[in-house]
Amino acid sequence: MSTSEEHISVFGKKQIRESALFPPKEKDVLDAVLQENQGYTLNEAKQLIKLFLTKEVI
Repeated sequence: MSTSEEHISVFGKKQIRESALFPPKEKDVLDAVLQENQGYTLNEAKQLIKLFLTKEVI
């Protein structure tokens, strides 16, 4: 592993939802898009929020 990969933290859905880094609106989105038994980096969580909020509604 490279040095930059060694310092990337992965968090579970509950940890991310309880984080003070996301406002309530984004926590609601995270609750819908994150899987229970999977880990996410904060960057991945932010990308999923952005994707969800910009997705075309049919």
